[in-house]
Amino acid sequence: MKSFLGALFLMITGSAIVITMVYHTSVNAELRFEPRDSHEEYINTRRSYRPRRPQNAPAPPAQEIKLPDDDTAEEVNP
Repeated sequence: MKSFLGALFLMITGSAIVITMVYHTSVNAELRFEPRDSHEEYINTRRSYRPRRPQNAPAPPAQEIKLPDDDTAEEVNP
């Protein structure tokens, strides 16, 4: 009787593991990626309380980074 119950418990546990693996495989097989608009600010406006920027407003200018000569990358040919 103990071996029957042990085998039954083992089969139930094994089938639960297999069903879980099949479920997770089917869920993860449907991943979709949307291309990100590089000109759009990365803020989730649906959940953000930050005021929206007007649609016709120009984008802020890019800031130029000025590095000292020691920090600038150089090509070295051997």
